[in-house]
Amino acid sequence: MMKLSKPIAKRIAQEMMSVIPFNINVMDERGVIVGSGDTGRIGTLHRGAQRAIASGTNFEVQEEAEGMKPGVNEPIVLNGDVIGVVGITGEPDIVRPFSKLVRAATVLLIEQERQNRRERDEREQRALFFHELSYRNTPYDQDFRKRASRYQLDLSRKSQVLVVEGDLGGKEFIEIVRVLSSWWVVKEQQALLFVTDPVLFRKLTERLSACRDVVQLGIGSEEGLAADSLSHAYLAIQTGAALDPTAKVYEYESLKFLIHLTHGGSEPPAPLLASLEQTGDKTGLVETLQAYLAENGDHNRTVERLNIHRNTLNYRLNRIWQLTGKNPREFKDLFELMCGLIWREGFRSEST
Repeated sequence: MMKLSKPIAKRIAQEMMSVIPFNINVMDERGVIVGSGDTGRIGTLHRGAQRAIASGTNFEVQEEAEGMKPGVNEPIVLNGDVIGVVGITGEPDIVRPFSKLVRAATVLLIEQERQNRRERDEREQRALFFHELSYRNTPYDQDFRKRASRYQLDLSRKSQVLVVEGDLGGKEFIEIVRVLSSWWVVKEQQALLFVTDPVLFRKLTERLSACRDVVQLGIGSEEGLAADSLSHAYLAIQTGAALDPTAKVYEYESLKFLIHLTHGGSEPPAPLLASLEQTGDKTGLVETLQAYLAENGDHNRTVERLNIHRNTLNYRLNRIWQLTGKNPREFKDLFELMCGLIWREGFRSEST
């Protein structure tokens, strides 16, 4: 049986007294006053309420006696149980017309509180489940799979995860995820989408890639554990953004070689590109290298992308060569510079 909490009793008294010019008392299932406009009475026993609880009907006090003040006491009944009493202090003939209204309003407030509590509990359970799903590195048991089914996830199948960064309150994004129960907001502008249906995954990927509310999309691999796919999606964003920060979609499968190369467990060398960041000429050498890689070494497209003169591009490429000892025009050196970009991002992640 539900019990009246002190916060909801206080809220009932305050809200009812804002529209009714009489003192309101709210008593629990024992008849103890837990909310009142007369704060001095809180915690005391209300005999009129006890009689209303015992009879299951309203109890009126005509005149002050036995510590009871004149008024009308209406039992609060939910699902056939008397969970408390709401009383109006005053001459019964005067306050009686308000008593049914106050009781009905009280029941509505309590039902609203129950619904709010259910929603809070559901949000907490949801966050707990998706947090565990994101980090669990052991096989799923039957109970966990049953919990997953509440969010339309079939964990007997492989999972894929999408990491979305952008405007999560955007109309277009909300329309896309409206059909999906298995998504979780981890911070203000980042959400994780868990999918076990390959057809749905392809549709989501296509729509999110084209969605104007999405700034970055990391696409994880298909894995037995969702945590592994999530880890891969994050690595795809980290690695892809290091090479081309202007891109929108980073897919683990297309970046797998570079990810394994640069995250193979060995310590990366000293930051190759530190000299580019420390130079004082502010020529955007790192950004130039990223654009050069994104355009596959094509000088014309790189010039257009950066909106600079061709001679400026040549100057910057020569500066990169001078500062790092690696010539961006040579494939082997360019590959080392590319790895340097990825390691640079790794150093940044470790320092934050």
